[in-house]
Amino acid sequence: MDGTTLSKNDNIRIGSSVYHVQTEYYKTSGEVVTLIFKKGEVVKKIENSLNPSEIPSQVVEKQHKTVIEKILSSVKAIEDKVLEKEKFSEVSIDEPVSGDAVDFFRTLISQIVKREDFVFANIADLFGKSVLEVVNREKGIDKDVIGIFIEGFLMEDSNFYYMNYDDLFLYGFKLENGNIAIIGFKKKESEKEIYQIVKNISSEYCKQPECKKCITVLVVEDVLFTRLVMRETFKLVSKELKSLCFKEIVEAESLGEALSFLKNGYYDIVITDINLGDGLGIDIAKFIKEKQLDTKVVALTMYPEEFRKFEELFDEFLAKPITPEQLKNKLIALFELKE
Repeated sequence: MDGTTLSKNDNIRIGSSVYHVQTEYYKTSGEVVTLIFKKGEVVKKIENSLNPSEIPSQVVEKQHKTVIEKILSSVKAIEDKVLEKEKFSEVSIDEPVSGDAVDFFRTLISQIVKREDFVFANIADLFGKSVLEVVNREKGIDKDVIGIFIEGFLMEDSNFYYMNYDDLFLYGFKLENGNIAIIGFKKKESEKEIYQIVKNISSEYCKQPECKKCITVLVVEDVLFTRLVMRETFKLVSKELKSLCFKEIVEAESLGEALSFLKNGYYDIVITDINLGDGLGIDIAKFIKEKQLDTKVVALTMYPEEFRKFEELFDEFLAKPITPEQLKNKLIALFELKE
């Protein structure tokens, strides 16, 4: 019997993300290994050695079940947990670290700490341990909810992560050294304003010294091949553009998925096909205009006349098949860059 005979596989959907959980017994090493995949890449690995008395098939079954239950329990905790309010009396600051991350953190805090809906802000390390924190003692924090948020973020392969829970709004983003900055608010009608604050501050904290603006991109396209072409095109453009960099490029394959992303996150630019499987790209453009979002909208089409019919809804259009030079020039024009 070879080392991969005993195995269990399951797919788990959490929001818009799909995780593949695979647990296998390796006879050569005597270990049971669970791998958690997202988009074909391993995001977490769990290894346990068998005792001589243990039966491999039973250990595989138990470990696989335990990992899935832990993932699902984290999601359930977000949905079911009732926040236990703690009352404090002041804003306290604890900063045992120093460096650029702290300078960035202080800049962020200076803009949000006096807000009535501010609850807390902190920097957590790769293990989820808080290394710097500012807390509004009047509001209170539920440490379990923050723990769930950090655990979910560490499993993601993106630079940004967000979570709405009850009357608490959490937004996190990764810093250059791998740490996570997290801010929390008592949610009123301030989501758009909070997104703008985070966008403005984080645009100044960029890995590329020559970069003048960091942006988040949402690509909406129902054809997989076109999405793959867009990925490669953005990679090529990122090597040529010095004054613009991409913090995150998110893909949506339907109108419904795109609207969900827009309701729960901020994007500097949306590039959308006009004809989608479940609707039209013009509905995305209308949503952005109606919400008065500070988001540029670009139509992706083989037929320029479609763009001209709805020109008032779009800031620009990209003609299929798209080329790196075309995309680069459109971005330079839209964001008024000087290359």
